[in-house]
Amino acid sequence: MIMAAEIITINMAEMAVGSDKTLIRSASLGSCVAIVIHDHKNQVGGMAHAMLPSRKTAPADVVEEARKNIKTNEAVAKYADESVNRLVDEVEKIGGKKENLRAKLIGGSKMFRFLSGDDHGVGFRNAEAARKQLLLLGVPIESEDIGGTVGRSVEFNIENGLVEITSVI
Repeated sequence: MIMAAEIITINMAEMAVGSDKTLIRSASLGSCVAIVIHDHKNQVGGMAHAMLPSRKTAPADVVEEARKNIKTNEAVAKYADESVNRLVDEVEKIGGKKENLRAKLIGGSKMFRFLSGDDHGVGFRNAEAARKQLLLLGVPIESEDIGGTVGRSVEFNIENGLVEITSVI
């Protein structure tokens, strides 16, 4: 087992980057999506906990629900599409190389039953927004644990690139 020198916990609408022996954790992933970016060659990476697909397409009722759960309406990782861009930029700033970056997506559950007219739910749209932005940036997605109706917690070990996911029922 690799011991982390630094453990960073991020909450909804937050992100963090690190290197080597850094472990990044996030809990309470329901419809939110965790976006993990890793450069295995340079052992740097980061995670964002995005809560809405895009600033442009967020339905008002979902925005109001989400605002109840964060400290600021302009948190750095609030929107999945913007989170991907910022996370890639931040990983590159600490030594990541674009050609080495790989992504993992976690979360995106259907948690809000009040959106009965929404066939896919905000969780599905969060994952789609992240996928689309990763594709536009040319960052391949290595793996996903997306969808369902359960919450998740996630832990990302930057040194070895492993992501541990715990389902919360």
